[in-house]
Amino acid sequence: MKKFILLCLLAISVFAGSINFEKDLDSAKQKAIAQNKKLMIMYSSPTCPECNYMKKKVLKDEQIASYVNENFVSVIMDIHEDEKILPYKFIGIPTFYFANATNMELIGKKIGGTREEQFLEIAKSIK
Repeated sequence: MKKFILLCLLAISVFAGSINFEKDLDSAKQKAIAQNKKLMIMYSSPTCPECNYMKKKVLKDEQIASYVNENFVSVIMDIHEDEKILPYKFIGIPTFYFANATNMELIGKKIGGTREEQFLEIAKSIK
């Protein structure tokens, strides 16, 4: 029975949208440079309701996950655990930074949570 439940959960996770987040900023930068993609960096905290909403709902949207995975290499940075290595200053969370991986030039940002349609528009506006 346990195997059946695990198999069902695995099947559900395969078909659900999911952004491929890198484990840290350095590996995200290397991968983005190698794949000629831009970076999407999310500043977050486990205790932030808006951050959790974005991670559990908006970023799981199939269209958003597909677009982001195709055009960006993504990483989530915890504002407390990663405080000493955050590349940009922030005034609130969640904050999404879009950057050129080669020189970390900031090319866009979104402060705060948003609905799926608006987030997809923002991601598509990054050139």
